[in-house]
Amino acid sequence: MPAVVGIIRRAGRLLLTRRARPPYAGSWDLPGGFLEGGELPEAGLKRELREELAVKARGIRLIGFATDRYGPRGFPVLTMVYRVTIGRAEVRAGDDVSEARWFDRRAIPLREIAFPSMRRLLRGYLVGRAGRPIPLRGK
Repeated sequence: MPAVVGIIRRAGRLLLTRRARPPYAGSWDLPGGFLEGGELPEAGLKRELREELAVKARGIRLIGFATDRYGPRGFPVLTMVYRVTIGRAEVRAGDDVSEARWFDRRAIPLREIAFPSMRRLLRGYLVGRAGRPIPLRGK
């Protein structure tokens, strides 16, 4: 099943959402979700960010892919991961999200991230190659 998520940064912080539904209800995740039938990935990400956070996405750039299972014994998922810029509008939790919060790089709760592939992806994104941190500021 194809899915999309966005890495959204602002002022040196990363936006995470708390899952409102199983699997992994109550844990943190990157905002996004499953594509609908016939939907292109960027359009699906824009739709998901409107539904989950009431924001408009722009500056969408593919940065990679992740594979996982939807829950410990769930079906396979291929997730397309994008870096996303959003407007200055207030982020509001909605749809499948119980909370949205901006985290400083040193405060990202990696052990509380819902899916193993997203934990690995965030570790790699935050640390970067050769162990050097990737700045959360700028593009």
